[in-house]
Amino acid sequence: ECSATQTWDKQFETFAEHIRKGLWMKDGKQICTGWQHEEGCTTPRHDAHHICSGCGAATHGAQKCPRAQKVVATDPV
Repeated sequence: ECSATQTWDKQFETFAEHIRKGLWMKDGKQICTGWQHEEGCTTPRHDAHHICSGCGAATHGAQKCPRAQKVVATDPV
């Protein structure tokens, strides 16, 4: 369960909640977890919405969200 009310950088209010292995919009609609991965969803038909769990955009999943926390290299070569 995730009860965060703001994004990692405190710049935006959270758009979704993680409840019992599922992603849900604050209005109670389910978000497709497969869509959040780099490769996207492979299920042709289901009731979950194909929107980003980070910002709500339909153009990308969470892995490509501009609001996502960036990975910082700790041991550059």
